[in-house]
Amino acid sequence: MMTNELMNIRSFPQINMRTILRTDGMKRLCASLLNNRHAFNYINRDYINALPKMTIPSLSSAGERVVSDLKNFGVAFADWTEFFDMSLYKILRQEFDLHLEKFNTSPPAAKGKAIFIDTIYKSHTFDIGDALSSYLGTPEFAAIAARYMGMVPRFIGNSFWHTRPTPDGERVYSQLWHRDYNDRRLLKVYVYLSDVGEKQGFFEYATDSHWSGSLGHVCDHIGKDGYREYPSHSSLEPVIDKLPIISLSTVDKSARSGSQAPWYKGPTRIQCTSPKTTLIFADTFGLHRGGHVIEGHRDMVMTTYSTNFNVHKPHFSVTKRYSEQLDPFMKMVFGLR
Repeated sequence: MMTNELMNIRSFPQINMRTILRTDGMKRLCASLLNNRHAFNYINRDYINALPKMTIPSLSSAGERVVSDLKNFGVAFADWTEFFDMSLYKILRQEFDLHLEKFNTSPPAAKGKAIFIDTIYKSHTFDIGDALSSYLGTPEFAAIAARYMGMVPRFIGNSFWHTRPTPDGERVYSQLWHRDYNDRRLLKVYVYLSDVGEKQGFFEYATDSHWSGSLGHVCDHIGKDGYREYPSHSSLEPVIDKLPIISLSTVDKSARSGSQAPWYKGPTRIQCTSPKTTLIFADTFGLHRGGHVIEGHRDMVMTTYSTNFNVHKPHFSVTKRYSEQLDPFMKMVFGLR
């Protein structure tokens, strides 16, 4: 076997199940029956039981703060320099620009979300000696996910996004309030690669709407296709429209955590206006909506961790030589057998 041969990734039980169920009705019934904490814990039992037996990467003070805020609010904030050197950020920005240039030479037909967001890079192959792999596969982020979720998480993949205004200026698809369909507990790590103001498509999050929050039960419904559906505005209006709104850029970095944060007082809509190098950690089972660009654009990289309950097909690969230098915890995170 060659050292750069790709490894097999462990499959997800619910994805396997959906390939067997032939009709949307059967998929919806099955998903509805499983959409509860008892089924969630059962499907994740191996990952829950493995956590106390694993040596988990240690957390920096910033990592500890992020875990605490995720548990309290469902979202947390940091700066790139709290976790990495700026030299790695420059490499990430350069990689983004290269993929954007390549994407623009032959862009796909604009349909669905592609009318406002270009996914310029998605299926990364993890390999040794690759700076991009060192960011996307950073053990501390996996450790943050583990401590937040209470189990060994599973890596799903990354997306490089270049977001533009919609053709008619209206919010569509993920720009509307929703819960992500693919799991009941998630961690997405976003890094802004461009300055994001009020018109550049800020990420918006309703605190306390994550799985353990006071709003965690709101609009958690399975749709006709067996996936969690986007809620109607009429069903969300009594909740979302009454929440106070805070722009992140108006809050000093020292006051974005714990009891000092303005959203500590109760559920709040945070509009994540912030400069490049900002890191946003969010459980996107919580109510949120994506970037609605009015002017200019937004460049961002997203990395996703889920649980074994996930129903979204993973989009990454791992070389054998990369897997050989992983510890047992990270091998389980990557789904390596």
